[in-house]
Amino acid sequence: MKDQCVCISGSTHGIGYGMAEAFAKKGARIVINSHLDDNGALEKLSKLTECHFVKSDLSTVAGAEYLVNKSFELLGSLDTLINNAGTFLDQDFENISEENFNNTMNLNVRGYMFASKAFAKKISPNNKNKSILCIGSSNSKAAEKNSVIYDTSKGAVLMMIRSLAISLAEKNIRVNGIGPGILETPLTKDGLEKGNNKQVLKSQIPLGRIGLPRDIGGAAVFLSSEEAEYITGQMLYIDGGILANQMNWDESLL
Repeated sequence: MKDQCVCISGSTHGIGYGMAEAFAKKGARIVINSHLDDNGALEKLSKLTECHFVKSDLSTVAGAEYLVNKSFELLGSLDTLINNAGTFLDQDFENISEENFNNTMNLNVRGYMFASKAFAKKISPNNKNKSILCIGSSNSKAAEKNSVIYDTSKGAVLMMIRSLAISLAEKNIRVNGIGPGILETPLTKDGLEKGNNKQVLKSQIPLGRIGLPRDIGGAAVFLSSEEAEYITGQMLYIDGGILANQMNWDESLL
């Protein structure tokens, strides 16, 4: 992994930062990104490895293309693109707005698609171990009440991974995904701290805890490494066992 060049969208906090830190600790050279400022992430990660920050809005085609092209320019090459920038703007189904639908799909789906396109355009078929990693969700596989927009976007990511894997195989670009379950991030902070939500959720997770961004980092490093060179078109769910769990007959939970 040393000196591997990696670009991670949406990576100044949360899951994205957790992955950036994991790559940095392995010696990869990285580009981090946000549509805002770097939130102090650049300074922290630069103590571990060569790190650059690119401000770009991944909800636009121009922003997605700019991030990838600038990453190639800054690092001289790019081995792995990680599509991570995303949002959660759900409402009760009856109150879903066109604006929230468009904003979610633009960032969670369109940004992934056109960043991937820009990356693939730069890659020669003769290159080895080039890969794209897309961050999905356990919601790619199982629906959540009043999460129709987000579930739809993450379901699209699952099929995008499979389709891109087939389409880009001839260029020797592997495409995989990670589907996190419930994680403690700035995006989930308010919801987890409301009432006894955290305890209710923990009681339904077989491993008994809410996930952390660092739980995703190691898997991202592995899927981008030579050890994963025969893996493509796959989504690895890191959810503490949520998707493996069936309805529970334990009356003590009532």
